[in-house]
Amino acid sequence: MSSDSYKNRYYSKQKYEAAIETLGCGFVFLFVAILSLFFLAFNFDFIGLKSWGYWLFIPAFFIMLGGVQQYYTNNKFQKAVRVAILDRSNQGAHKLEDIALEVGIKPRDVLKVLIDLRQKGFIKYRFNSETGEIILGEKVAYVKSEEYVVPPKKLSEPLETAGKGYCVYCGHQLPSEGNFCENCGSKI
Repeated sequence: MSSDSYKNRYYSKQKYEAAIETLGCGFVFLFVAILSLFFLAFNFDFIGLKSWGYWLFIPAFFIMLGGVQQYYTNNKFQKAVRVAILDRSNQGAHKLEDIALEVGIKPRDVLKVLIDLRQKGFIKYRFNSETGEIILGEKVAYVKSEEYVVPPKKLSEPLETAGKGYCVYCGHQLPSEGNFCENCGSKI
């Protein structure tokens, strides 16, 4: 596919994010709301919780609803990517952008889905160290470098990779030649 076909493509506005944190937050709100009902029933007051705590049922409901929706979205994304991989017979070299175009999900979200599916054992793939394409059906043998230090979550600019024999993003020991990490696909 030409690079022009990526410019005006509609991608889903939904994101592939962790749902467990949202559900956990909703359960905390629910727990405090239920606790406030016990305080109200036994006429015990702790920071005024018996008089206002039951109102936490409302945000708990909406937070948990958002968590369930995110869980559903994640499953939908995983299913779409798995179908796209199966359509390719779980083999061959493919561009991440082509898979993203096919399933209608942003490339960075497709990458997150691929990582999750690989960790769960549903698919095997590695990145071509020369072109950055995804090679389906081949397993990457992750070898962590001794020198690797986990980078911060938020980066203002790409990390310096020159002269390092490992991927600065995932710690994978790199082959002598190549432009991309076989494990995470980061540009070296």
